[in-house]
Amino acid sequence: MIRAAVGLSIRPDASEAAREAASRACDRLGAPRADWCVVFATPDHAAAASELLEGVGASAGTPYVAGCSGAGVVAEGREVEDGPAVGVLAVSADEIRATPFLFRDGGDLGLSAGREAGERLVGSRGLDDLILAWPDPRQVRPDRFLRGIEEILPGVPVAGGAAAGRAASGPPLLFHGTETAEAAVSGVRLGGRFRHRAAVTQGCRPLTGPLVVTRSHGNLVLELEGRPPLSLLAEASPEGLLDAGGGAFDRLFVGLLPDATATGIAAGGYLVRSILTADEDTGVIGIAAEVEEGDSILFAVREGGAARKDLARVLADASAKAEGPWRFGLYFDCLARGRSLYGETGVDSALLESAFPGLPILGFFCAAEIAPLGGVNRVLTYTGALILIGD
Repeated sequence: MIRAAVGLSIRPDASEAAREAASRACDRLGAPRADWCVVFATPDHAAAASELLEGVGASAGTPYVAGCSGAGVVAEGREVEDGPAVGVLAVSADEIRATPFLFRDGGDLGLSAGREAGERLVGSRGLDDLILAWPDPRQVRPDRFLRGIEEILPGVPVAGGAAAGRAASGPPLLFHGTETAEAAVSGVRLGGRFRHRAAVTQGCRPLTGPLVVTRSHGNLVLELEGRPPLSLLAEASPEGLLDAGGGAFDRLFVGLLPDATATGIAAGGYLVRSILTADEDTGVIGIAAEVEEGDSILFAVREGGAARKDLARVLADASAKAEGPWRFGLYFDCLARGRSLYGETGVDSALLESAFPGLPILGFFCAAEIAPLGGVNRVLTYTGALILIGD
């Protein structure tokens, strides 16, 4: 049987916070000790991260600890976006084999780290296994890390989020045992007998249907449907939004469609990417991805109301399709969600609690999200990725 519990502390002292969060989790666990723990902490504790990890391991009674820093922490039905926070997930499960790991960048922005992870975790050949990973995106690019793993362990699902800090907080940190690292990826490989499900919610709603790229160069979209892309975006955008100038692209995005032949859009079935540049004279736009002629994209807008409705839809679907009780969850939430999206704190955590009352869920605000989408491991942005684990 899988037993799990989550604890949260907002104490400013790292050692005290670690012990409080881990003790709260273990008190609820109903087991004398945890088999393994996941810990997410805000950058406020970066200077004493080693003491934090020692406190978690000592209080939980296990050396098997993995995690990272995040721009905020989601735990105990709360979202802590400001100030110090430590969240701990403690798990006791005799039928789950958990292998924490840490792999450092080999100088190729994550490709070799992914390959090394695949080679070291080669026991994860079963498609029922799951790899949870949180890379430092400055040096271990999530897309290259996934490419490296896919070369060795094709088809094995990977989920997680890119470690994050806050403005002027220093680099993000990765946790493994009592060790902290930068320019690396940490995580946990889960094997054995358990169920898992990934559910992805979008923070941006489509403004258009699929649009075919008819001319491009690298990340520049020169023509869509034979027309200047900026003209199509202007026609689809909410009135007055493009008049905001550069600020418009804090809300307007493109969505990449994995299936270039798609004539419709499956709910949530697109990858949101930023619009980096727009030339008013030519109508050309530059986006945060390379595209080829024949690819399909859409335009989307970032909206709190639409994001709220989409999360409610995703959670209702995940709850309705459950084949048995879920024992715990992990939530990887884009740092552009939370208060900056909704204008208030705690929207996602409240919806999670409503859909799965009492389920221990731990998460953090990350720089990018990783989850299977359409059966393929993807790098996501502006999303929330929920991973549910059951017997």
